[in-house]
Amino acid sequence: MVVALVYAFDTCLDRIHLLKKYYTSKGFDVVSVTSNFSHRKKAVYQAEADVVIPVREYHKNLSADRILSHIEFSKKARKAMEDIQPDLIHCIIPCNTLVKEMAKYKKKHHNVKVMYDIIDLWPESMPIDRYKGLLPFKIWKNNRDKYLSSGDVVFCECELFKKYVHCGNVLYWAIDRECLPMNPYLSEDELQFCYLGSINNIIDIPRITAFLRECSAHKKCTLHIIGDGENKEYFIQEVLCVGVNVVDHKEVYDFQRKQEVFDQCNYGFNVMKSSVVVGLTMKSLDYMCAGLPIINTIKGDTKDFCEEWDIGFNLKKSNIKEVAERICSESMDVQLQRRKNIQNLYNTYFTTKKFNATLDEALNRIF
Repeated sequence: MVVALVYAFDTCLDRIHLLKKYYTSKGFDVVSVTSNFSHRKKAVYQAEADVVIPVREYHKNLSADRILSHIEFSKKARKAMEDIQPDLIHCIIPCNTLVKEMAKYKKKHHNVKVMYDIIDLWPESMPIDRYKGLLPFKIWKNNRDKYLSSGDVVFCECELFKKYVHCGNVLYWAIDRECLPMNPYLSEDELQFCYLGSINNIIDIPRITAFLRECSAHKKCTLHIIGDGENKEYFIQEVLCVGVNVVDHKEVYDFQRKQEVFDQCNYGFNVMKSSVVVGLTMKSLDYMCAGLPIINTIKGDTKDFCEEWDIGFNLKKSNIKEVAERICSESMDVQLQRRKNIQNLYNTYFTTKKFNATLDEALNRIF
């Protein structure tokens, strides 16, 4: 049997790796289909896939070129299915137009099984509240919602997405490696925080700096940054302005080195603008695997995990001072227990074993 893995962007390669590994283990012949354009770098790149579709380039997240690029990929992906003739299509969404085009393919080929795997909500997850009601954005959204019923299985990456789309199953992300042992070395007299990942336009920099300002009134504070992004220099300057030291580790790919940074930090920032619709971030999985508690503004799943598992604090504009004071006065025993809590959460929901079991259940229903 043949499974086609269809994904437009390089932002989901960790998930694609897990899916390839899973389907191969089940005896499927896996054919990967993607574009030649990197959404991260906004440039053409050498994609490692069986079918690489050339598409229009774009340089802004909100642009006509981006939409046209998505449409072009989706239509060409449907044509590629005619050549591949898969038994199963596992299609990563976004882009939204892929749902429409795969629905057209399924209408013509009744025997094919289709799984839609929604890992982001466009335009809901974009910090553009004042534009989301405009006609172009409604059309963009409807390209997904109108055709989702064509899927034999619809996965969402988190429970929160179920409030926005018709989704039957949650397929949480997982990390395809063993978590490294924790060796925390924390100071009673200093607080150290970590920001991991891209520093872009959806990060709530004012809330992070307001929180750090409050913490620095009680204890010496340091922020460790692992990552890059268009707003990185601005972020660093804003943090320095509130009297907090910054250690820039740049991009770190070595897991042991990353763990060493996490081990010296009290908390990791998982902070986005309130307009962003997301229930879980990949950075939070890295924090969980490393045993690093979080300062969180993410809604839905992560908010609930913070409250139910005691893995950190949900930070609101109204409780910044309260959370800062509590963190600054907590005992070391409480902090170390929280590190155990967050690793226990990871082992409960986010292992490859759990990921594969969810896929097993779905396959058993449709084959």
